[in-house]
Amino acid sequence: MLSRSVNNEYLCILLVSCALLQCVVAETPGCTLVNKDSKSEKALLDGLHDLKGEIFRAEDKVDGKLKNVYEIGVCTSVNKSAPLIGAVQHVIGDKANQTIVLGQLNATTLVGAPGWTLVTYRSGDKYNGSCENSSRQVQFVVLCNPDEHHGSLQIASGGRTGETSCSYIFVLSSSVVCSKEKHEQHHRGLSGGAVFCILFFTVAGSYLLLGFMYKRIVVGAKGLEQIPNYSFWRDCGHLQADGCNYICRCQCDSVD
Repeated sequence: MLSRSVNNEYLCILLVSCALLQCVVAETPGCTLVNKDSKSEKALLDGLHDLKGEIFRAEDKVDGKLKNVYEIGVCTSVNKSAPLIGAVQHVIGDKANQTIVLGQLNATTLVGAPGWTLVTYRSGDKYNGSCENSSRQVQFVVLCNPDEHHGSLQIASGGRTGETSCSYIFVLSSSVVCSKEKHEQHHRGLSGGAVFCILFFTVAGSYLLLGFMYKRIVVGAKGLEQIPNYSFWRDCGHLQADGCNYICRCQCDSVD
């Protein structure tokens, strides 16, 4: 009887854990496209897979004083108690702070091309007395940067104090949106031709410098005699000149 009651307790704990896990999963939705049938937007959304779940912050300061703090989640909520909020603005006031919702995850649109993707969250809080009292929306463009996987969020437009804009635009650099060809070229290193040129000029420079120093300091040569193996290079030049003259003479004789 005791073992049966213990097993029942373990079973209850397991069921409760599974239920809680399902609740957590259900409360953390990702991006929901406005145009759910758009294959191009779905492809762009899949391209941001490595950034999903990340939350980026940007700060707006005036004369060193913090005025606004922006938080944008890549297909993840920035507010645990409100799972659909994709971006918020924290207005830092002298007496009290205010939080404004800039966009919702269930109103997402995407446009892009190789090297960049523009994500838009719509259905934010409505403006009060400006922008025709429309709903706020936030846009952040992910630009290709092979050197950064998780870059920093930068304010591009509409997010700075004193700006009058009906849209918030941010820029984020990441290697996630880089094409495979560009990413491979960046990490491929030097080509064979570049390595050959580096080795050739290194060897040639060392040959001339060391040979010049030897002929001048040890042998005591002056003028052109300081060139390493000067007689060889002089004869080589004469032979090349004779070859050119021979070819030109042969062409002249054949014409005559």
